[in-house]
Amino acid sequence: MWDKFVDACWNTYDLLENFIKFSLVGLVGVAIHFAILYLLTDKVGLWYLFSATIAIVTSGSSNYIMNHYWTFKKKQKCNTNLFKGWLKYMTAVSVAEICYLGLIYLFTSILGVYYLLSAFFALALTTGIRYWAAEKWVWRKQKQVADVLH
Repeated sequence: MWDKFVDACWNTYDLLENFIKFSLVGLVGVAIHFAILYLLTDKVGLWYLFSATIAIVTSGSSNYIMNHYWTFKKKQKCNTNLFKGWLKYMTAVSVAEICYLGLIYLFTSILGVYYLLSAFFALALTTGIRYWAAEKWVWRKQKQVADVLH
C-alpha cells in the first residue's frame, strides 16, 4: 500500500513538473506566435486568420522541439522519430487549434474585439486541450497504450 502511495505522489509530481515545463515552453511559443501573427497581419497585410494559421504551424513546431527535448525528456523513448512525433503532435493539438481559430473568428469578426486580444483569449481558453493531447497521446508511456486497449 505504501508503494502505491509513493508511486501516486511521484506521478503527481511528474505531471505537475511537466505541466510547468509545458507552460514555460508555451510562453516562448506564445511570443513566437504573436510576433508572427502581428508581422504577417499588420506589416505584410495578410488576413488575420491566415496569419494565425502560419503562426500556429511555426510556434507549434518550435513548441514540439522544446517539449520533446525538455518537458517530456523522460518519455523520449515513446516518441523516437522526430518527424513522426512532430506530425503526431500537430495532429494531436489540431483540435485545440481549430477551436482557437474559431474563437479568434468569433471574438474578432463577430464580437469586434481587436484580433491580437482575441488571439490571447483564444489561446488561454485552449491551452488545457493542448497539454492533455501532448501528455496523453504524443508522449504517453507504452503501458498507457496497453491500458487503453484493454
